[in-house]
Amino acid sequence: MGKCNKALIVKLLCEFLASFFVQFIGCSLTEQTFLGIALPLTGSFAYAMSWGGSVLAATQAFRIVSGAHINPCISIASMILENVKIIDGLLYILMQLIGSALGFGLSFGIFYNSHIKNQKFCCTALNVDPMWKAILLEFYMTGAWVFAMCASWHESNETMLESISLRIGLIVVAATFVGANFTRSCMSPFRSLWPAIAAGAYNHIYIYVAVPPVTAILLAFAWRFLYLQNKPETVKAEGGGGE
Repeated sequence: MGKCNKALIVKLLCEFLASFFVQFIGCSLTEQTFLGIALPLTGSFAYAMSWGGSVLAATQAFRIVSGAHINPCISIASMILENVKIIDGLLYILMQLIGSALGFGLSFGIFYNSHIKNQKFCCTALNVDPMWKAILLEFYMTGAWVFAMCASWHESNETMLESISLRIGLIVVAATFVGANFTRSCMSPFRSLWPAIAAGAYNHIYIYVAVPPVTAILLAFAWRFLYLQNKPETVKAEGGGGE
């Protein structure tokens, strides 16, 4: 097996572990704290810290190896910016899909309470009307994460790599806090997909599955052609700029 393939396998393993960790921690803390009820202000903050904090930790642990995309939207943006090859990016997304599924499954197995009637374990749900507000919220929240990652790959951040995980994590915390009471702050289609399948709760699932990837596509192209003017990134860190 060649050196390049071994390196790719390690990166894919890191994406699997990062996605597993984020989904497990996020869903576990969500259900321990809220159990599906409406979130008060303090609950919203705890909810934001559970998801954003897990992203911060996973980014700190795995960024130097795989880039810690965690979210398929980030891999989509990375492919558009040519920071990863298309085939590698698709494999990243596959690992995120599997990792998030197993992370959710473990959390469900440990924390699901069959005595709670109609418990929709870790599900996202809309609490805002009309629907366009939810779409706009998901667009902005996903966009914050995507733009933060695009900025982290830029050459201007080459000397500040030690603080990137903190910055990415805090952005996810802030974005999650904003939408917690309205859409449960999805930002990643896999975050909502597995809980919806387990609960058979598919109301508005298309918003959670479609809006984040579309947001990533639109904003990555905007970053590439408006900000970078179609010039390649020059960052050399793993998972960041071109190799």
